[in-house]
Amino acid sequence: MTPTHRGTFELRDHTADIALHVRGASIESLFVTAADGLYATIGDLRCPPVADPAIATPQAAARESITLHAADREGLLHHFLSELLYRFEIRHQRLSAFDFDTFDDTALTVSADVAAVNMDASVMDREVKAVTYHDLRIIQSAGGYEVTIVLDI
Repeated sequence: MTPTHRGTFELRDHTADIALHVRGASIESLFVTAADGLYATIGDLRCPPVADPAIATPQAAARESITLHAADREGLLHHFLSELLYRFEIRHQRLSAFDFDTFDDTALTVSADVAAVNMDASVMDREVKAVTYHDLRIIQSAGGYEVTIVLDI
């Protein structure tokens, strides 16, 4: 298990795919920890520092807001991770420092820092082709929430 300050995740082998098992104390921490796990599945993604030594004051990180809608929380998690995967694959971006502005069972709005990924300096472990719906079920327990996400690799 890989602990983060939000929750824990672990990668599990799955036939022709990889399963990402995630735990979080809250539903928000579950989503953020799932994002950490997705990025860890891809590899060691290197982003240049926000501060430029040639500039006297550090630059502020770019911040963007994302709004998603789905039929349920599982659909929201799928859309959230798919959006992060799209931004990585197409725009070479990594999102972090998530703040959930609104969050309910069918919609969320989240703000996040956006950093460019240095593809040459990053170490890619595997290509994630898609986030699947296979057995995607968020479970609430006394300790918080957990889910297993199957990633198509």
